[in-house]
Amino acid sequence: MNKRIVLNIIFVMIFFFLINFYIGLNGWIYINALLSRWTNPTIKTIYWIVFLLITFAYILSRVLKSKLPTSFFKPIHKIGAYWLAIFYYLIFFVIVADLIGLILKEFTSLKTSSITVILGTIVILCVTILIAKGRKSALDTQIVHYDINVEKTNEKYKELSIVLVSDLHLSTLVTNKRLEFLVKKINKLAPDLVLIAGDIIDEDITPFVEENMIQTLKKLKPKIGTYAVPGNHDYYGGHLDLLVEHLKDAGIHILLDEKELVDHNFYIVGRKDLASKKRLDLHELLEGIDHTKPIILLDHQPYHLEIPTQLGVDLQVSGHTHRGQFMPNHLITRRLYEVDWGYLQKERSHFVVSSGFGTWGPPIRTGNPSEIVTITVSFSN
Repeated sequence: MNKRIVLNIIFVMIFFFLINFYIGLNGWIYINALLSRWTNPTIKTIYWIVFLLITFAYILSRVLKSKLPTSFFKPIHKIGAYWLAIFYYLIFFVIVADLIGLILKEFTSLKTSSITVILGTIVILCVTILIAKGRKSALDTQIVHYDINVEKTNEKYKELSIVLVSDLHLSTLVTNKRLEFLVKKINKLAPDLVLIAGDIIDEDITPFVEENMIQTLKKLKPKIGTYAVPGNHDYYGGHLDLLVEHLKDAGIHILLDEKELVDHNFYIVGRKDLASKKRLDLHELLEGIDHTKPIILLDHQPYHLEIPTQLGVDLQVSGHTHRGQFMPNHLITRRLYEVDWGYLQKERSHFVVSSGFGTWGPPIRTGNPSEIVTITVSFSN
C-alpha cells in the first residue's frame, strides 16, 4: 500500500474520530442536562466506553471479521451499520441545534439546561423518524416501469418484457430472506428477460455461500434467460471468480466483456466493471456485431453515455448510483451522472438507471425506495 493511500486513510479516520467526538460530547451534555441528579464520573465513563464501541463497531466488524464468532460479528456489524446512518444525520442536526442554542442563549431568558434538553430531544426525534422511515423505504420495494421503442425489426419478438435489478449487495444485512422476496416478485412479473446490472454481493461472498443463496437464484424463471454483469463491489472482495462459478451453476449468464446473440434475434452485451484492470473499450467489444439487430448493453456504472450512443447501442441498463441512498446525496449524484436514476434518451439510444434493490453500508434508504424496474421494449422499422 503506497504512502498516499495510508495518509488518506489516516486523515479520514482522524476526521471520523473528531466528528464522532463532537457528537459524543453533545450527547453527554444532553444526558447531563436531562438526568443531572443521576450522572456521576462512573456513568460518564460507561457512556464514553459504550459510545466509542458503537462508533467503531462497523470498522471493527469489517477488520476483525475472520477472528470474531458469527454470533458476535452479526449484531456488532448491524449496530455499526445503523450507526453510520445515524452519525450521518447527527452531523447536520447537532450543528444546527448548536447554532440555534447559541441564538436562544443570547436572545431569550431560557436556562442553558432547558435549551439543551429541548433541542437535544428534537434532534433525537428527528433522527429516529428519519432512520425508521429509511428502513421502511429500504424494505418497501417499488416496481418502476418504462416503455421503450427501438427502431429496429425483430423477427421473433414484437416486444420484450424485461425485469432489471441492480445493486443487490447480498450480505449479512441483505439476507437470503430478502433475496427470496426479490425472486418471488420477479417470477410474478413473468418477464422474458431478467437483467442484473452489478453489485450482486457486497464484497464478501461468505454470506452468499453460507445462506445458500445460489439455490434461491435458481428459482428465477424468465422465459428467455437471466443475464448479469459484475459491479465494483463484486471485484473488491477478490471473490469474482467464485461468484461467476456460482451464478453459472444457477443458470445465470454472467457476461465479462462478452456478447451473446439471443435466439438469432437480438444481442445482449455485458461489460466488466470499471473496477477491472482489463476492461475492453466498448468499440472493441462491439466488433463484428450485426447492427441491424437490437443491442442491449449491461454496464454497471452509467458513465460516458455518449460512447454507446455513438456506437449504436439501443438500450443500456445500469445501476451503481443508488441515487445517493441517503437524502440529500441525490443532489451530488445528479451532478456526477448524466442520468443518476430513471430514463434518458440520446438520439436513438435509450438508457435506464436503477436506484437498486439492496443497500450499501446502513440498511436504510432515505433518498429513494428499493426498486425493481420493468421495461417493455417494442420494435418497429
